[in-house]
Amino acid sequence: MTPAASPVTVLFVQPTSEVGGSDLALLRLVMGLDRTMVRSIVALPAPGPLVSRIESHGATVRFVPMPPLRGTLNPWTQGRFVAGFPSAVRALRTIIRRDRVDIVHSNSLFTLYGGAAARSAGVPHVWHVREILRRRTPVRAVLFGLVRRWATETIAMSSAVARMLAEGRLPARSRVIPDGIDLSQFHPGVGGGRIRKELGVPGDAPLVSFIARLDPWKGLEVFLRAARIVRDHLPGARFLVAGGEIPTHADYAGRMRALASGLGLGPSIHFTGWTYRLDDIPEVLAASSVLVHASIEPEPFGLVLIEAMACARPVVATAAGGVLDIVDDGTTGILVTPGEAGETAHAVLRILSDPALAAMMGRTGRRKAEREYDLPTYARRVESVYRSVLSGARAA
Repeated sequence: MTPAASPVTVLFVQPTSEVGGSDLALLRLVMGLDRTMVRSIVALPAPGPLVSRIESHGATVRFVPMPPLRGTLNPWTQGRFVAGFPSAVRALRTIIRRDRVDIVHSNSLFTLYGGAAARSAGVPHVWHVREILRRRTPVRAVLFGLVRRWATETIAMSSAVARMLAEGRLPARSRVIPDGIDLSQFHPGVGGGRIRKELGVPGDAPLVSFIARLDPWKGLEVFLRAARIVRDHLPGARFLVAGGEIPTHADYAGRMRALASGLGLGPSIHFTGWTYRLDDIPEVLAASSVLVHASIEPEPFGLVLIEAMACARPVVATAAGGVLDIVDDGTTGILVTPGEAGETAHAVLRILSDPALAAMMGRTGRRKAEREYDLPTYARRVESVYRSVLSGARAA
């Protein structure tokens, strides 16, 4: 952004306080924004694991109780949301006025609080859409209508998200801006020896990794069935599932462990839960021979894919959603049909059996990460949106 007498104040409204994709993307955006140009205030529903990191990068954190909205007609969920909505909007409006906020930036399609507060306070509203809603439900229709009314400008995190928004007659105001990562943290020089030692994986054994929260749509069952096929061909192969269960699917991890046991994977597979946290992921990727992304529904983006590519690791990923923006089939990785364990296993075996191909994919992936997904590029693109909405507000 161009120099100003004082920084532009942006209020980020984040619907969760966890370590999911949107949470990490917000943290990284705060890290990348030019503090001389942008003053960041982050509204979170509750304390969480990233609060201290957000504050360490110069942002002010405010806690505003914001009951979550999800793409569901569950009456309990919707009832809590409706009951808490007015007080949350009032709290955000108070922050906007007290802190002289110039722009409200909602960090999810399911964050209605930011748009309502921005509208009532008369400030521009940037709506950052990070979801794909495939089913034409009443909830989707309502959300699209609110975006049309409340968004000064819309950011789509991938082309797939932008296409979904176009169905709601929103193409003119949607910019595609992929998330960025710190390429000095995720890079080919990171070593994976510590992780292999802790897991007891020999240095020369292929290690096939799945890194995700254990949500059923992430396709862990597909990964496990593919792992059995890979192990039948490569008995020395090992497998890693790095990610823990989430409250809404508390029994899922246990069912997947039982499936792995039933498939005879035994000691060849490691379920690490939440043992490996944010700072460990570069080393986990460095320890991996190939990363598998197995989502059975279209992924809005695929953050772990660009992290793996930045670490020069080849990937196998499902050919749907935002993944199609990231993975160049046969060049940075191999695309497979969602839900197809056999096809996924074949792609993994192809990479593991051809070291030259794996190395080429790793190099090409790193170059693409440097070209398209570095943190400064991400931040400058978002800053350009802020310039646009402020120019429009001044012209009005």
